[in-house]
Amino acid sequence: RLRFARWLVDRRSPLAARVETNRIWQSIFGAGLVETAEDFGTRAPVPAYRELLDRLAWDFMEQGWSRKGLIRTIVMSRTYRRSSVGDPRSLELDPSNRLLSRGPRFRADAEVVRDIAMSVSGLITHRLGGPSVIPPVPQNVLDYNYVYPSYWKPAEGAERYRRTVYGFRKRSMPDPATSVFDAPSADASCARRVRSNTPLAALTGLNETIFVEASRALALRVLREAGPSDEERIERAYRLCVSRSPNAKEREVLLELLSRSRARLADGWLDVRQVATGDPAKLPELPAGATPQDAAAWTIAARVLLNLDETMAKN
Repeated sequence: RLRFARWLVDRRSPLAARVETNRIWQSIFGAGLVETAEDFGTRAPVPAYRELLDRLAWDFMEQGWSRKGLIRTIVMSRTYRRSSVGDPRSLELDPSNRLLSRGPRFRADAEVVRDIAMSVSGLITHRLGGPSVIPPVPQNVLDYNYVYPSYWKPAEGAERYRRTVYGFRKRSMPDPATSVFDAPSADASCARRVRSNTPLAALTGLNETIFVEASRALALRVLREAGPSDEERIERAYRLCVSRSPNAKEREVLLELLSRSRARLADGWLDVRQVATGDPAKLPELPAGATPQDAAAWTIAARVLLNLDETMAKN
């Protein structure tokens, strides 16, 4: 085994270095220099930048196979630091950015999308190690199993909001919340994820249990950390979700949404407690100066903000 390992990473045969370099490039740019990360054979598409792949693979070996060193080289490059906003000419000539005419821009991986929602809302628990965390899933998903998983008790408290990498996976029962964001099943090895764009992703981001709970927590965080006016709260919410201030149009649209939501809540079309907590007999713990109607209206607004393309996408 040791002889095989040494042969695999022998400097005279840099295939292993190329494959690992390409995998890291893929995680940073969304697509590898060799597009088929799982296949470096003769039938794979010829990469546009073979010399770049070879140079990075050589540097990778020279730095003692340091992934941190390779990542540092890539993210400090001018190619990575370019704007992801393309002009009409570059979008026409290089629509998929295979020629690296723009910085990388793509929807984050399924696990990261879920972690973003928990992080922005302040729910996430950054505890390392420990047993897997059983996530909440719809009852019909459990009922569909050939043998009902009676052990499936969703985690509660802080454990419920640990990073998705700690989520319990049942091989014959893919998690519906991450599957719609193209997380692979545990049935086979996955070297390259294919990103889809379907209405199911938007419906999951709006209605799945953890995302709804994150929306309620984000609403309370905004009410707690921002000033008393909706304009100040919108500024804080945008800073949390997309790391910038809203423009005039965005501010106007969100103010209109809050106004319509408050009207529906006041007229009884929506239940304040149900929206704000999920329990018609319970009120949220409100910060000073905030009302239950504020919490409910901002929960609705938070659901929109957590599902913005800019919130879920890299750059």
